[in-house]
Amino acid sequence: MMRAIERFTKSEVYLALTAIAAVLVWAFRIDSIGIPVVLGLMFLQLALFRDAMPSVPLLFSALFMFSRTLGNFEEVPVFLFLTPVAILGGMIVHMIRFRTRFWRGKMVGGIAVMTGAMIASAFNAEQVTVYYLFYALIGVLYAFIYMFYRNSLEADHVQYLMKTMMLMGLVVASQVLIWFLRTDDILIAIETKAIKLGWGISNYIATYLIMFIPATVYFAKKWKAGFLLLPVAVFQTAMLLLTASRGGILAFAVIAVPLLVFTLKSKRWGQSILSLGAVAGGVFLVYWFNRDWFLALYQRFSQVMLDDSGRWEIYREAIAAFLDHPLFGAGLFARIDGNEVYHMYHNTFLHTLATLGIVGFVGLVWQLYVQFSVFFRPKNMAYFILVISLFGAHLHGMLDNIYFMPQFMVLMLIMVAVAETANRLAEPPAIERIG
Repeated sequence: MMRAIERFTKSEVYLALTAIAAVLVWAFRIDSIGIPVVLGLMFLQLALFRDAMPSVPLLFSALFMFSRTLGNFEEVPVFLFLTPVAILGGMIVHMIRFRTRFWRGKMVGGIAVMTGAMIASAFNAEQVTVYYLFYALIGVLYAFIYMFYRNSLEADHVQYLMKTMMLMGLVVASQVLIWFLRTDDILIAIETKAIKLGWGISNYIATYLIMFIPATVYFAKKWKAGFLLLPVAVFQTAMLLLTASRGGILAFAVIAVPLLVFTLKSKRWGQSILSLGAVAGGVFLVYWFNRDWFLALYQRFSQVMLDDSGRWEIYREAIAAFLDHPLFGAGLFARIDGNEVYHMYHNTFLHTLATLGIVGFVGLVWQLYVQFSVFFRPKNMAYFILVISLFGAHLHGMLDNIYFMPQFMVLMLIMVAVAETANRLAEPPAIERIG
């Protein structure tokens, strides 16, 4: 029985069900039920099975189930505060039962440095409240998630991860479409960049589509009838455009070039023509049925043009906060308004310098180096796609903060953990010297 369940959790049907659950829980706004149920299933999976990978689709789906828009800290529901406790609990039970080794992984050094900066920065913070401690706990949870999965995976799960990411791309794109179909005036919503999915606003939605679309393109190239997936990638791209996130669209435009080359490059010219036709057909269908939407998007961009949306002023604030506390930064809530609403500095590097100082910045650079270095394996198509996903997200992070956001951090850390495990398993065993 247990073996049958374990085999099921590694099947494509299981992956599809977790993705469908994410859409339904979000669409019917039953996150207060759906998220605890998914976390409960995740707890059971971690407690019962040695290989922790099947818990990843559950974790990913939970990240995109939250459907309500919060105005400040006081509106955060209780079950959201208990989420990190539930995840940590399952991981601790797993480690005790299966005697998991813990302090191993290339990201550990960078995480430790940044954690030290986070603790030290609290002494510079204007206020340290229960919410500050909650956000600090989330930071600790990120570190725990990485080290747990880095040491709890039993096989090369790169393909499993890629399939999960492809399906999560469909989840996010479907949520975007549903949100627009529900809104009173779609054209005004596009023109005012009003989209809010609960778990994220336009800029964050764009980031995750940037990360997930390459996985769809990967399977479009890998599978025999994969060209049928290319219209799906076009649909996901269209939903990214409708977020009206200029930073996200610009970042995706950069990675779209290697993705297109990857898609069309083939030893068989017929396959290249078929792929090009699938892309062109998908673009035509999306535009034909939603012309007014894209005209509204064009209208918005023609109005805002190169307007910086106050970013230069925000960047100056970040530099000033850094100069006031250069070593450890001004604390996690260096940019918080009078309504207790937490804001970020819209640039990964400047945000880290302002909140965690030089020490935190060193930890960030360390982490970035590890993130990309683990994916450099020659002639590995999946790793090439994962590098594009990460690069696109980080490029977007130069204009809209994506680092330190829950979805991105969990995605990125698990991507690195899966790649490290696959690399370790691919290495030839060391030969013991005799004599």
